[in-house]
Amino acid sequence: MDNMTPMINAVTRVTLVVMAGLLMGWALHHETRNVTLGMSLGLLAGLVNFRYLATKIRLVTLAVANKEGKSFSLGFATRISFAILVTMFSIKIEHFSLEATIAGLFIPQLLSIPVGIYLSVRNKL
Repeated sequence: MDNMTPMINAVTRVTLVVMAGLLMGWALHHETRNVTLGMSLGLLAGLVNFRYLATKIRLVTLAVANKEGKSFSLGFATRISFAILVTMFSIKIEHFSLEATIAGLFIPQLLSIPVGIYLSVRNKL
């Protein structure tokens, strides 16, 4: 897959649909409000990290293709700091489930695997 944009957009759409379902569950099912809200917070932070990583990969790819000699990074420190900030926010406010927030941080990255497989199979046919 040469172009990452369709995969990034598909993962974004799937994540937003899952977040919409979780927020609907938050509104309708009172017993699991902290879990659905924590998962929504984690999904939002995971999506921001996913899109930031995609932007950094694009910049690194351009730097390598243009044979620029400057150093580059994938922004690991920024992404881990944002994840820690969201985790601390979840700990500080009692309305968020910490476990669901941490799980939500990883879901957009994990969604990229089946979405990438689906898009590569669809484009191959």
